[in-house]
Amino acid sequence: MNKDRRAFLRNTSLATGLLLLQQPFRSLAAATANATYLPGNNRELTIWHTNDMHGQVTDLRPSGDTGILLDAGDFLHDTTNADGHRKIIAAMNRAGYHAATIGNRELAGGQAALAALIPGMQFALVNCNYRFTDKALARQVLPYKIVYAGSLKVGITGVGPALPAGSGVTVLSPVQAANDVAVRLKQEHGCHVVVCLSHLGYKQPENIADSRDLAMGSTHIDFVIGGHQEKIIRSTMVLHNARHHEVFLSQAGSNGAMTGFMKMQFDEDRNRCGIMPGSIMA
Repeated sequence: MNKDRRAFLRNTSLATGLLLLQQPFRSLAAATANATYLPGNNRELTIWHTNDMHGQVTDLRPSGDTGILLDAGDFLHDTTNADGHRKIIAAMNRAGYHAATIGNRELAGGQAALAALIPGMQFALVNCNYRFTDKALARQVLPYKIVYAGSLKVGITGVGPALPAGSGVTVLSPVQAANDVAVRLKQEHGCHVVVCLSHLGYKQPENIADSRDLAMGSTHIDFVIGGHQEKIIRSTMVLHNARHHEVFLSQAGSNGAMTGFMKMQFDEDRNRCGIMPGSIMA
């Protein structure tokens, strides 16, 4: 099966080194501006995740939790007006989200409408396979976000599904785009964990990439958080990627009814040595 399975050919380390020498200050500034720092340690990391909330934001995490909180898209409701969207975003800000990806509902009102909402978000909006014609939106949506949890460095990216022809958004291959960013996060930025927020759906027809294809076709992604189709993955799936390494796939319930979590354990060299997935129901 050829669906989005092309291998990514990376530049040589010499070429990368030359690029960094040419633009050292710019690269450092960009990395610092796109990073968040949280308390934590180098032995355990907790990632909380939601998807398809459709405006029903609930914070089910224990009080005082210092983990990373992420959303895999469709956090807005497509029939809500701009004031309603801002209330949803304010609720996500209070809950402490660190990043979310773009679902089809976020773009239901058009590119300019979404761009107008982003300044009110205290979390990053990440996507690497959409190319926008709206310049403000193109500038504000990030290809990735880096979160430092103690001494652990976590890279977060996101991908979205095909959109209606009138959206004006060019949609690139999600598997290829996510792979490109994941390689960069692991090999150039030194991330210990790479998470992809996938609003592709759990099971699509043969010619359409879904979250399982993304996981199995990836090379440097560790954890795929799914959304778009209302399916609960009650037990985190352990799949094998294109390099035959383990990659995890989880998807929580929709409409704010459930928050999933993944606890990752690391050894003294910050290599992953265990996981403990789970969920909390509203």
